[in-house]
Amino acid sequence: MLIFEPVKIGTMELKNRICMPAIHHCFTPDGTVNERLIKYYQTRAEGGAALITVGGCAIDRIGGGPMMIGIYDDRFIEGLAALAGAVKNAGARVAAQLYQAGRYTHSMFSGQQALAPSAVPSRFTRETPREMTLEEIEMVIESFAAAARRAKQAGFDAVEIIASAGYLICQFFSPVTNLRTDRYGGSLENRCRFGVEVVERVRARVGPDYPLVVRLSGHDFIPGSNTNKEAAFFAKELEKAGADCFNVTGGWHETRVPQITGDLPRGGFAYLARGIKEAVQVPVIASNRLNDPLVAEEILKDGLADLVNMGRPLIADPELPEKTRSGRYQSIRRCIACNQGCMDSVFTLQDVFCAINPLAGREHEIKIEPARVPRRILVVGGGPAGLEAARLAAERGHRVTLWEKEPRLGGQLPYAACPPGKHEFATLLNYYAHELNRLGVEIELQREATAADIAAFNADAVVLATGARPAPAPFPVADPEKVVTALAVLDGSANPGRRVVVVGGGAVGCETAVTIAEKGTISAEILKFLVENEAEDLETLRRLLNRGTREVAIVEQFKSLGRDIGISTRWVVLKNIRRLGIKVMDETTVKAVTTEGVVVEKDGAETLIPADTVVLAIGACSANELAGQLQGRVAELHLVGDAVKPRKLTEAIREGFEVGLKL
Repeated sequence: MLIFEPVKIGTMELKNRICMPAIHHCFTPDGTVNERLIKYYQTRAEGGAALITVGGCAIDRIGGGPMMIGIYDDRFIEGLAALAGAVKNAGARVAAQLYQAGRYTHSMFSGQQALAPSAVPSRFTRETPREMTLEEIEMVIESFAAAARRAKQAGFDAVEIIASAGYLICQFFSPVTNLRTDRYGGSLENRCRFGVEVVERVRARVGPDYPLVVRLSGHDFIPGSNTNKEAAFFAKELEKAGADCFNVTGGWHETRVPQITGDLPRGGFAYLARGIKEAVQVPVIASNRLNDPLVAEEILKDGLADLVNMGRPLIADPELPEKTRSGRYQSIRRCIACNQGCMDSVFTLQDVFCAINPLAGREHEIKIEPARVPRRILVVGGGPAGLEAARLAAERGHRVTLWEKEPRLGGQLPYAACPPGKHEFATLLNYYAHELNRLGVEIELQREATAADIAAFNADAVVLATGARPAPAPFPVADPEKVVTALAVLDGSANPGRRVVVVGGGAVGCETAVTIAEKGTISAEILKFLVENEAEDLETLRRLLNRGTREVAIVEQFKSLGRDIGISTRWVVLKNIRRLGIKVMDETTVKAVTTEGVVVEKDGAETLIPADTVVLAIGACSANELAGQLQGRVAELHLVGDAVKPRKLTEAIREGFEVGLKL
């Protein structure tokens, strides 16, 4: 495979073409490298990644962020050296990303008003920065160079300068945020100047042979800002200044184009890397939604890029490179783009974790070891909690049997994979099915468990992962045939009529409403055909994409929708609701379902919403009756997942993991 051929970035040779980009983890509360961070990155290096970029590493106090790795003072060098040494000893090359956020810096953390090329308010922080003086520009350029010197002194193999995501260098380059009239503003060449001078100063400080990477926005996706064309021009100027490689990503944090959610197809921004590669002579790295090594391989084979980034995929499965190299594709735990533990945590200043890999970020405190005495384990329920408990128990050497009452595994997973942008959830079920088979777990489908059956099985330990069931309607229903559950819609067993009311505006309700509203819109394949053959005008194509064949409304009793959706994903769901013309009625109570539709009350007034189908998305109730019936009848009993309390995938898998460790 081309992905495993060596490649050089400047003087640095990499053993393969898989890179892990810098991701903020909130693992360093005081900026100092610690055992947790070292073990985390060491694990990814052991898994086979060729280049690991750590960061962002704050080059100064005013442009850094909370809990970021510090590189703005010599006192950080000792810890940075320990990190670099551990990664290199584990078989990977390591780079430090040099970070300055500009107008994206929150004053509440820095204690100062943010610096930026111009005093343009930030939609990200809701603050207005202060325009930098020429002296401050020089100060920041020197801070980049000093930080690069520290990285080299600490033993890092390379440095990466961040000129992406809307941070300071982006702000100088963009006509939207750079309104200056001096030599740093105005023309395209002048807007390039700050970034070029940063690269030139860093190159002068680290010497001609030290690898220097630039993390570049291939397209800002900001109205009036730079496109891939301007980014290619910038890249050529930065190459002249001394850049050895370009790490190309998508837009800014303010961008209204999804960057990392499942709405973006795998490798969807590889075309941006191609635009830069065609403009420069140095290697280019493609980024964003590359959780499948075979997709990454095609990007390399097609010449869109020279290397590929796998960030969240290496959080989900640090062994992804080695599993790929050895042909164990089905054993890869692919990132499902849920963002629940990674990006949602970053944006809420919490420690990063992974919804599907409970070990991520805990490598320093947990070591999975074989069971001292193999035991007979019965897992009841084949949803995420039960699957993870069975997997880990079997991996540790226990003899595991799993009973599932349905004719298939997965619990809620197959439903979760149905809404637009959520198809990656299905890969998690495929992973579990393969791993349980590989580990010899005995699986019995369509096995309805009773307390007597479980007791008679005589297991050494029983894990109840019996999940939850949809909550019943808490209001009168005059026409039961009109009412269906969200799960029935998602699995296709219920076909909604033309007029649909979804009751419940949480994650399930919103995603189900979007799924229904998408019905009747044209597919990507049809859109491609129509565009290729110039069959329809742009306005018609937009209508065919954004208007289905159903009229959909969401009724939610509280204010606003999607309160249980993570911050990095919620805006995309709400955008789709607006795009598809779904009617939203929040702070509205359902009083009854009649033969004509749904009677609702808002501000004391009752209204009838005509409906052919009413979809219930009002929560779930734990299906845990067996727990009480088994007390005193089995040697050891564990309750996990939604059987404890209906929650998210994260809690289900983590509880299954924790039980798997204890058994």
